[in-house]
Amino acid sequence: VALAGAIHAGSDIDASGRRYGFYPFLMLLMAGVTGAFLTGDIFNLYVWFEVLLISSFGLIVLGSTREQIDGALKYAVLNLIGTTLFLITVGYLYAIFGTLNMADIALKANGLRETAPLMTLASLFTLAFAMKAAAFPVNFWLPASYHTPRIVSALFGGLLTKVGIYSLLRVMVMLFPVEREELSIVIAASAALTMVLGAMGALAQNDIRRMLGYIVISGIGYMMAGIAIGTPSGVSGAIFYALHSMVLMTALYLAAGHAARLGGGFS
Repeated sequence: VALAGAIHAGSDIDASGRRYGFYPFLMLLMAGVTGAFLTGDIFNLYVWFEVLLISSFGLIVLGSTREQIDGALKYAVLNLIGTTLFLITVGYLYAIFGTLNMADIALKANGLRETAPLMTLASLFTLAFAMKAAAFPVNFWLPASYHTPRIVSALFGGLLTKVGIYSLLRVMVMLFPVEREELSIVIAASAALTMVLGAMGALAQNDIRRMLGYIVISGIGYMMAGIAIGTPSGVSGAIFYALHSMVLMTALYLAAGHAARLGGGFS
């Protein structure tokens, strides 16, 4: 995905965009995304979230048009709320477990389940990661911001929301499976509403970029449905759909950019 974005940026990002750091921001974004996928420490997961968010702020505002600044403000404020909630929950988790290593947390969880408020932890993590993934009802930031940048929309649509889904899989399925089972109805309801409202929002748009933003949201609902089911088949389906969505949504955004170049606009 990053390679395709970098290649397309050669013709889409002008000299000013390159001078103000498009490619360094792109590399920093990929460092954050891959770091989040690879880490085994939950605080490091927060740190890598911060890295990808800082780089994404730089990318979304690159060009400094009025539309981009408006989209960047909405993106920044709402994502910082989610990040703050994530950090508070990590501090709460450390106070309970005395460790931030995911393997240690998974081992200690069974012994603390009767005395520690693990359901509260699981609920807070679910809310924080649902906001990162743009799941209902905390998905309103995505269609307000993803349509504003140029080539960057393809990278965002393909990658960033999937990090939130991966974090949900990593924390809820691997660390708190009992709590995930108890929250499965809530996650399933959020997944269903995310699917339906994403599809309805896409049908209502006359701007192809905003339409694709709602399709990203609808796809998040399918992945969350796999997490709500929680069986090996459900989790496998969520992972496979996420990998498929990374490639497909990037391709759709790039195709939309070519269509706009030929047609003279996105409407």
